[in-house]
Amino acid sequence: MFYVWNSKHRRWVARQKRGSVGRIHYVPPSLGECYYLQILLNKVIGPTSFEDIRTVNGQVYPSYEEACFALGLLDDDKEYVSCIKEANAWASGRYVHSLFVMLLLSNSLSRPASVWCQTWEDMSDDILHTRRIRTKNPVLTLQPEEIKNHALADIEWLHRNNGSTLSNFPDMPSPDQRYVISSSNLLVHQELLYNKDLLQDEHSTLLSSLTSEQRCVYETLMAAVEHQRGGMFFVYGYGGTGKTFIWKTLSAALRSKGNIVLNVASSGISSLLLSGGRTAHSRFIIPINVNEDSVCSIQPNGDLHNF
Repeated sequence: MFYVWNSKHRRWVARQKRGSVGRIHYVPPSLGECYYLQILLNKVIGPTSFEDIRTVNGQVYPSYEEACFALGLLDDDKEYVSCIKEANAWASGRYVHSLFVMLLLSNSLSRPASVWCQTWEDMSDDILHTRRIRTKNPVLTLQPEEIKNHALADIEWLHRNNGSTLSNFPDMPSPDQRYVISSSNLLVHQELLYNKDLLQDEHSTLLSSLTSEQRCVYETLMAAVEHQRGGMFFVYGYGGTGKTFIWKTLSAALRSKGNIVLNVASSGISSLLLSGGRTAHSRFIIPINVNEDSVCSIQPNGDLHNF
């Protein structure tokens, strides 16, 4: 307010005209402590040090985030805790994990670590049952720390599928890497999580509803897979002729046998009609604006590269 920096002589000089309008640059919530420091700089009057900024009613808080809460500048996330607990009462553990990941990615949580500490048991209540099924050991027992790591590993897989990671949230705990890399490829692991018994029932229902023309397409493609002949097939038909129905039947048939199916479409709306569908641009990292120098940004030796 009273001095200005003279870059030519490299020294502070008295301001000729008193008064100035300062500006603090925007900081996104994903930057953690920098974001909370920005909030405090707009609220705390006349601080003389960074310790002063973290001081509220004579108490020095260990972080800027804690100081923000002490000043009542942030929500307490109670509604999100209640939301997760309510969802746990009727939804699967996988759904609750997806809900928590969505809240993290949308920067809706003021204190993610606090929400995790209050809800991790709710988000982990099916871990033991799931692990017993996968290991085919009905008497398997897990310690609380092991259950927590399994839940965190599942949340980490969901984050990576959305191009993020738990390490982007400094306050959030990260799973032990032994649980994260239990599968050599996280994408393969995710594609093999489908319930084969349910898919077999779904396949039987869908197969019985195929028309003769649809069944011909189905049998041709299934024969190519079973005999490992491979190939490229083009199915043409007007809207409403049952093309998506064929893809659903094929997907259920192959996934029920433990095979991997990548359903992709050219548009987001079309991909929603397919089981586990995604756009081709998202799955294969195809650039939206394509020119003669465009390439798919698949990282060498990454999970997608080794899929």
